[in-house]
Amino acid sequence: MKQLIILAILALFRMTSTSAQDSRPVTAEELKAWCYYLAGDEMKGRKNGSPEMVKAADYIATAFMEAGLSPYSTETGYFQEYDIKGRVPSDMHERNVIGLLEGSDPELKKEWIILSAHFDHIGIRQPVNGDSIYNGADDNATGTITVMALARTLRNSPVKPKRSILFVAYSGEEIGMKGSRWFLEHPPVPLDKIKLNLNFEMEGESLTLGKNRYILTGHMFTDFDDLLDEYNKNTGWAVAKTVKTPDGVFFASDNAPLAIRREGEKAILNIPAFTLVTTDDMNFIHKVTDSPDRMDYDNMASMVSYATGLVLFLSGDPLNIHWDQEAFDKFNQR
Repeated sequence: MKQLIILAILALFRMTSTSAQDSRPVTAEELKAWCYYLAGDEMKGRKNGSPEMVKAADYIATAFMEAGLSPYSTETGYFQEYDIKGRVPSDMHERNVIGLLEGSDPELKKEWIILSAHFDHIGIRQPVNGDSIYNGADDNATGTITVMALARTLRNSPVKPKRSILFVAYSGEEIGMKGSRWFLEHPPVPLDKIKLNLNFEMEGESLTLGKNRYILTGHMFTDFDDLLDEYNKNTGWAVAKTVKTPDGVFFASDNAPLAIRREGEKAILNIPAFTLVTTDDMNFIHKVTDSPDRMDYDNMASMVSYATGLVLFLSGDPLNIHWDQEAFDKFNQR
């Protein structure tokens, strides 16, 4: 508890005194160093409930603190603690990592945009060619460090976000999205004030889609991609329209608990929540070959720069994002 209080005090201090180093853009070399830490062999695959997940959470919380984000809680600092019942070990303890950035507009700051990623992976498993550590570099150290980088770039941008931003690193994704479901059940901000969730997953591989391209999951039943296409006319980035990735990935990441609510047996589209993915290759998910040396850190740095501008734009946009429930129902029945 003492450590958490110190972290909170340091964060509040840094908010009033941002160093020149903190205000720099995040470079490809920095992203590489962060990825090699989170997805290095020493982290043993970041299995939920492990000591390595505690180290990873501390690492992310420190990045949020150094960026100048406000802590999630006066009691637990940047950590949203929760227990997972019925796991091995029994009643596994985990934590989400959450930092807040208040918006600059007197009215819009009452609304929130969530930038999220999961930081857990699957640990040590059956060895392949002598390697038993499933590092989880692209799944999902790269998404996590994208959120860490955006914390710095958005906090220290000369232009401030108009809406408030919630930066969330989830645990528990690999065992049933436990962290994002807990977040939804215990939200730090009113759910009806959440206007958008951009979830980042697999941001490091660029060979299949090419540079400066990403998949928007759920694009088949929303008009949000139209807004992105309009914004992207002034950037070098684009939403990939023809992909091999199954449409079902919309359900496979931490956007899903926010995007879908249940009314009996019926699934109803809810908060606009989407995952951005820069790869069209799902063949090395949960394999020992998902290692930091495969990642394109230059493209990641470009994504951070692009996403910084995009979030600043979206923070002031009306965000009249619509779901197409009929299209979603047809998709769900396939």
